[in-house]
Amino acid sequence: MGKTLVDRLQETNFAVLNSMDDWVRIVDPSGATIFINQSLAEAKNNSKDLEIYLNENLPLNLSSENEAIRDTTVVEEKLISNRYYSIKASPIFMNNTYTGIVEVFRDITRETMMKIELFDANRSMLDDVRFVRKVQTSILPKDKVYGNIDLSGIYTPSANVSGDLYDIVKIDDDKYAFYIADVMGHGVKASIMTMFIKVSVFSIFDKRPDFTPSEALLKLRERFYELEMDSSQYFTAWLGIFDFKENTLTYSNAGHNCPPMIYKNHSGECAYLHGNGRMISNIIEPDVYNEINIKLKSDDKILFFTDGAIEATNEDKREYGLARLEESFCKHKDLERVYKEINDYSWGEQQDDITLAMISYKEN
Repeated sequence: MGKTLVDRLQETNFAVLNSMDDWVRIVDPSGATIFINQSLAEAKNNSKDLEIYLNENLPLNLSSENEAIRDTTVVEEKLISNRYYSIKASPIFMNNTYTGIVEVFRDITRETMMKIELFDANRSMLDDVRFVRKVQTSILPKDKVYGNIDLSGIYTPSANVSGDLYDIVKIDDDKYAFYIADVMGHGVKASIMTMFIKVSVFSIFDKRPDFTPSEALLKLRERFYELEMDSSQYFTAWLGIFDFKENTLTYSNAGHNCPPMIYKNHSGECAYLHGNGRMISNIIEPDVYNEINIKLKSDDKILFFTDGAIEATNEDKREYGLARLEESFCKHKDLERVYKEINDYSWGEQQDDITLAMISYKEN
């Protein structure tokens, strides 16, 4: 049978097979090699490892007793003589009779090495991203009491790292500044920008503890402008200063379209801490940020959030929305419950960074 196969192939196909750069081997049903093309023959003469491989390895589908497997083309990758090969083994039929297997060895060393290098690079990049996330998470303020402020927060980036940030800065024993910011985009670039914001705000109040919220945002915008970032980079921020002596909160808004909500304990009412002001960007002229001052009482609670909270969608692609968030906050006045309702609504699927923070105030 093997001789018949060779005779038939020799008439039409051997010249074609010998002209191929790929290696070709044909084995009969008994496993005997009945043909190797010229490329394989030359390589075999120059490599003892290849000769050993050919003698010791037969196609997987040839050795199978299952006809369905035997009659199926099998592709596998092997390392032979320090090079990677894709080996495609296909059954040969003549007059509907199974007569052997043809193997084609294609050198894929270059492609494989590129995959390995890409994998190593991605792994290294992933390690870097994980490191950045660890750093970014560590710079968020701890859930604890700061003077008259009891702060708690929930930070859930949509990617490994986020463009959301909130922080509290001690100005003096009687004053603390709190802000929340949302940087355009996601990933490492946005994450690094949040670190710039944190360092800048701390430095501003460290050098000028007398600054008002509006003055602090203008100075922050000035420092951002000095970075000479491209026009696509921008961020929004809401910043307020708590005065424990006066039991007041004075705040300004730089384009943050998610106004914090306040629950007034004495009246049981909820309201938004609205404020007008442009986002911080190189292509938008500096703004005069309006300052608003409100009185605070014990057990007043303020919810801060980014747009990922209200833009979370359900299976029908409907957003959670500001109304649901307000209802949840005013009903529960509990950060964990608010977050759980957002998460339940979106079935745990998250398209954007979600950051929530809540402050409970205590009068002097």
